[in-house]
Amino acid sequence: MRDSSIDLGRGLAILFVYFSHSILYHPINMLDMYPWCKFLHEIFGSFMMPIFFIISGYLFSKTHKSTGELYKGKTLRIFVPYLTTMAIIIGMKLVLPMEMSYNYAVGKGAYALIINVLLQGGDRWFVHTLFIIFLLLIPIRRLLKNKYFDMVLIAVLIVVYFLHFLPTTLAKVFYYMAFFVAGYTLDELYSKIRAWSLKYWWMIYLVAVLVNGVFIMYLEKFPFVYRFILPFTGTLAVMTLAFKLEKSIECNVVAQYIEYCGKYSLQFYLFSFCYPIIRTVIVSVMHITNPYVIVTSVFVLQLIAITIIVEITRRIKWLKIPCGY
Repeated sequence: MRDSSIDLGRGLAILFVYFSHSILYHPINMLDMYPWCKFLHEIFGSFMMPIFFIISGYLFSKTHKSTGELYKGKTLRIFVPYLTTMAIIIGMKLVLPMEMSYNYAVGKGAYALIINVLLQGGDRWFVHTLFIIFLLLIPIRRLLKNKYFDMVLIAVLIVVYFLHFLPTTLAKVFYYMAFFVAGYTLDELYSKIRAWSLKYWWMIYLVAVLVNGVFIMYLEKFPFVYRFILPFTGTLAVMTLAFKLEKSIECNVVAQYIEYCGKYSLQFYLFSFCYPIIRTVIVSVMHITNPYVIVTSVFVLQLIAITIIVEITRRIKWLKIPCGY
């Protein structure tokens, strides 16, 4: 049985991802042009990706499948859709103008793009990173039931991250693995956190507003706080909102759509290749210059586009595995 609060949390997180994409890159770099864009990007960026790893770790703690079943399931559910999506994106990058992509491998040929996808995750690095984390942790998942082992592992992962000796891909894996393992430890605490969050929601929001918002530029000077504390304060605030939305989901259309986005968050993430095209049309073809109109238009139009794509692909039987349903 699905947990609505989890889907709502992932749905809120994917909306933050979409909004952050709406203020990024080509054909104009709004982060450099408008301070408010950079400020919002910093706020959402402080927690919007770690929350997915925390939730993934929590859900992983619930599984009772065998090692073989887990490897097969994660390969079909994550890696195959990743390869399918990246094949489409590589084709688009080879055909579309270079200025419509921010991937450094663009313009270096198909081989460079393929290597970038296989070794670094390309434009969908989250799925690539998550799959590697599963590959590494599935064999030792029983050890993760020991809370002391989890605490030591998280501490080691944090130390390794700050030593800066790993190549980029592994450094990213080890960094996000700390959040994944932290999520795994929430197995028995989740219901208590839910009750506590609903009771002290005002305090959680206040802390998140202050540390993830008002003082974020100052806290960037403290790497440990910025990299490992703010992701949790932001995640707790998002999940608190999810818990509150869950109570009204039966009569709240907005909450129902957010839950829908969370249910298909993998597809919303994989299929988000529309936004560079949408931004280019809005800025270069329609010549819209108002930043608020650009951000709002890109955000809304890409949500509409991906919702249509999800609704079509999830109904086609032979696309279920390639698209991760």
